[in-house]
Amino acid sequence: MSLPTLLFETDRVICRPFEAKDFDALLALQSDKQVYQYVGDGQPLPPDQVSLWINRSRENIEKNGFGTGAIVRKNDDQLIGWAGYVRPEGEEVEIIYGLSPTEWGKGLGTEIARGLVDAAREHYKIWPLHATVDPENGRSINLLKKVGFELFAKTKDEDGLDTDIYQLRAR
Repeated sequence: MSLPTLLFETDRVICRPFEAKDFDALLALQSDKQVYQYVGDGQPLPPDQVSLWINRSRENIEKNGFGTGAIVRKNDDQLIGWAGYVRPEGEEVEIIYGLSPTEWGKGLGTEIARGLVDAAREHYKIWPLHATVDPENGRSINLLKKVGFELFAKTKDEDGLDTDIYQLRAR
């Protein structure tokens, strides 16, 4: 299977497979403590891991038809975040997303989350759809609730940190 040029699209952004040219912008995003505060163990990824993430994201899209990609603005093609789907081993498909703090407060997070939900339902036929969230991450929790997710379970992640699992409600 070859890589699609587009994973999903909203009014203001597109999500496309990562490209080599995205490395510097993605590294900057993943080095930002605000962006990474609630991602994994909160530790930004080093350059070799960012490179590996780009490569694995592309491999997952090629293998599964869906995965994680670059969020770029339509008007200037600037990478401002990432979004997509992951399937942790033995788990349901989850949405993931991250957005530059310069873009916060503009409604883009909700727009991207709606794009993920719509593409999961209409194009990728993913069900159920989950999201894992640090219980302290109120912004992400509010965003998920806006697009139809509800608290499904409370658990611990692989690092032993409290994690809430949200599931998309059925239509």
